Amino acid sequence: MKDAVYESRLVYSIDTLPPFYGKAKASVDFQKMFYSIDVFEDWKKVSGNTSLEFDDFSKAEIVNGFVLSKREKEQLAILVFKKNDNSFVLIRTNQLPVLDDFFRYANHISKILKTEYVLRAKDELNIIETRFKDFSTANDAIISQLLAVDRFIVAANKGAAIFSIQRPTLPKKVSPKPLLTLGVSVISGGMIGVLFVLVSNAVRKRRERLAK
Repeated sequence: MKDAVYESRLVYSIDTLPPFYGKAKASVDFQKMFYSIDVFEDWKKVSGNTSLEFDDFSKAEIVNGFVLSKREKEQLAILVFKKNDNSFVLIRTNQLPVLDDFFRYANHISKILKTEYVLRAKDELNIIETRFKDFSTANDAIISQLLAVDRFIVAANKGAAIFSIQRPTLPKKVSPKPLLTLGVSVISGGMIGVLFVLVSNAVRKRRERLAK
């Protein structure tokens, strides 16, 4: 019988973004960092004890000295993107410490992006202020952009995150399916029973013929 397969979902969505970045940009940045061995190793250094290894969910593997893409079913976790902004990390395990590790890792990535986005926002402010030293000459669009960037920085400094990350869901057994397993067991049991009856009848008839 195949080993049981469990799945848990770690849902995340956009919380706060600077006005010059869209949701697609943030999603791509999250994906790049999630699959970055440098980011992962830095997280391990500050996270404390963890049994999680990058090779467990890496998208690539080395075969005979060649780097090849790893099949999704061989990855411990994969990113699933949804248009409704409720993307999630699909984690194939029922080990609660591993689920917690992925939750902490996802939050680590969100914090890194927050730091990078705030720095970029401050650069944007400096560029605008340099070009428009006298804001009386700036149009409404420039003023609006300036205020939007400033609001993002203020929100980030007050604790707003780039991503809102939910706790992993309770692991659900997805394979082998209970009903399918029961059906196979019933059919197998029936076949074995029929075979037993046929063999028993054949043995009995043979004994009867020998006894005559």
